[in-house]
Amino acid sequence: MIPILCIVLLVVLLLLGMPIAFAMGLAGAVGLWTIGGFETMVGILSAAPYRNTASWLLTSIPLFVLMAEVLSASRLSGAMFDAGNKWVGQLPGGLAMATVLASAGFGAVCGSSTAATATMARTAVPEGRRLGYSAGFITGTVAASGTLSILIPPSLILVIYGILTENSIGSLFAAGIVPGIATAMAYMLVIFVVVTRRPHLVSGHQGQRASWSERWGSLRGLWPIALLFAAVIGSLYGGIITVTEVAAVGAAGAILIAGPLLRRLSWADLLEALRRTTHTTALIFAVVIGAHILSYFLTMTMATQTMMAFVAEQQWSAGMVLTVLLIIFLILGCLMDQLAILVLTMPIVYPLVTKLGYDPIWFGIIITKTVEIGLITPPFGMNVFVASSLTDVPFRKVFRGVMPFVVAELLLLAFFAAVPASITWVVR
Repeated sequence: MIPILCIVLLVVLLLLGMPIAFAMGLAGAVGLWTIGGFETMVGILSAAPYRNTASWLLTSIPLFVLMAEVLSASRLSGAMFDAGNKWVGQLPGGLAMATVLASAGFGAVCGSSTAATATMARTAVPEGRRLGYSAGFITGTVAASGTLSILIPPSLILVIYGILTENSIGSLFAAGIVPGIATAMAYMLVIFVVVTRRPHLVSGHQGQRASWSERWGSLRGLWPIALLFAAVIGSLYGGIITVTEVAAVGAAGAILIAGPLLRRLSWADLLEALRRTTHTTALIFAVVIGAHILSYFLTMTMATQTMMAFVAEQQWSAGMVLTVLLIIFLILGCLMDQLAILVLTMPIVYPLVTKLGYDPIWFGIIITKTVEIGLITPPFGMNVFVASSLTDVPFRKVFRGVMPFVVAELLLLAFFAAVPASITWVVR
C-alpha cells in the first residue's frame, strides 16, 4: 500500500499545480522516509542529484538544445518554409503542407518540439491568416508539425530514452527516420483530405504554381541546414565521434553558420539563445533528479518486481501487455510532460517489456511516438499552448485544428506497433 499512497500523493501534488520535478522528488522522499527512515532518505537525497546528472552522455542535452535555440534565433526556418511553399504551394492546402515540410526539415537539425513549434508559429501562421486560412486550422497544423522534431533525429527524447535504458542512441536515431518521414507524409495527406472536404478552411485559396527553376532555386537557401545535418548525422553514423561530441559539433556548427557565415545571429540573439538553453536544461535536469528519487523509492519497495509478477500471474499475451501499456502512455501523455513520463516509467516498464521479448530499439520509437501524441491532445498539449500563446489564437480552436492529425497519429502508432519490422529494418 505504501507505493500506492505515494503515487496518490504525487497525483495530488500535480493537481495542486506543483512542478512535476518537485512533485516526484517530494513523493519519493516521503516514501523513502516511510520505508527506510530519515537517515536513508537524507543519504539518497544528498547523493542522487550529483550521481544521476554527472554523466558524460547527459552533456549532449544542453548542446542539442543550444543548437535548436540558435537555429530558431537565426530565422533559417523562413528559407525552409519558402522552399516548401514553392514545391507544394499549388496543391489544396499547399501552405499548410509547406508548414509540415519546413517543420520536418527544422526537426532534422533541431530535436526540440517546443522550439520547432514556436519557430513555425512565427513564420507560417501570419502568412496563412493573410491568405485566408482558418486560424484554428493553420495553427493546429503548426502545433502538430512541431511533434516531428522529437522523432526525426537528432531527438532529445530519444537521447533520454537511450541514456535511461543504456541503448545505442545512434541506432535509435536511425530507427526514427522512417517513422518521422511517414508521419510527415501522413500529415500532408490529412491536410489534403480535410481541405478537399472543407474548402472553407482555406477560403478557396490556391497558391500559384512555381516554375521548376523557382523550385530548384529555392533549395539554394537550404544549404546551411543541409550542411549542418550532414555534419551531425554523418559524424554519428560514420563512427567518427560519440553522441556527446556530435552534439558539440552541432551546437558549434549552428553558431558558426548563423553567425559569421550568414550574419543572422547578433550577440543579443546569441545571449537570448543561451538564456533559453539554460532554462530548458535546468528544467530537464530537475525532472531527471526528481524522477530518480522516486525510482529509488520504487526500487526499495520492489514495485517493479511485483508488477512483473502480477502480469505473469495473469497469463496475458505479450500483445495484450503492450496494448495496455500504450493506453496508459497515451493517458499519461495527455496529463504530463513527455520527458517526465519517460524518466518516471522506464525503470518499471522497460524490464517488463524486454522480458516479454520486445526489441528495445523498436520499443523506444513506439514510446516516443506515443508521448508525441500527448503534445497535441488535451488537456496538457504543450505544442497547442505554445502555438496559441504566440499567435493569439484561442487554444480551443487550435485543439479542434489538431484533431485530424491526432487520428492520423493513432493509426500510424497502431501500424508501427503491429509491424515492428517497419522500424527495425533500418537499424539492421
